[in-house]
Amino acid sequence: MHNKYGFRNKVGLFLGIPLFIIICFLSPLEGMSQEAHFTAAVAFLMGFFWITEAVPIPATSLIPLIMFPLLNIKKAGDVAASYGDKNIFLFMGGFFIAQAMQKCNLHRRIALYIIKKIGTEKRKIILGFMVSTAFLSLWISNTATTLMMLPIAIAVTVSLGEFYDRKN
Repeated sequence: MHNKYGFRNKVGLFLGIPLFIIICFLSPLEGMSQEAHFTAAVAFLMGFFWITEAVPIPATSLIPLIMFPLLNIKKAGDVAASYGDKNIFLFMGGFFIAQAMQKCNLHRRIALYIIKKIGTEKRKIILGFMVSTAFLSLWISNTATTLMMLPIAIAVTVSLGEFYDRKN
């Protein structure tokens, strides 16, 4: 992450809020409630901030906590409860496990172990991933398993690419 604001960041910061206000003052599309219109405006603002990185992404994700109650879309407690949904924590836990694996290079070690045990043939590698994924899914959630297997799959791909580059 950089501390210096570039042109894109400044454009996002100084153009995003006026565009949000303009969208709020436009009349809703036919058949759209006022709450839905304001929700779309908040989603636009968040998307604009994400694309331009005008505000750090984690801070941008908290905009509904402030804007939904201000625009009478939802009460603050209801919005906050959405952030505490069990599925959010499930995904967050999976991401934490995947990040921890990458930090200590466990994903690379597992990938090399899979290649060592089953070989470099395409069908065997796919079988190795299927067995590994099924084995992990016995003890942890499918979401966490998928998030854990992604860096392993990338590491296997990179390792096989290096192997075939050395071979040629």
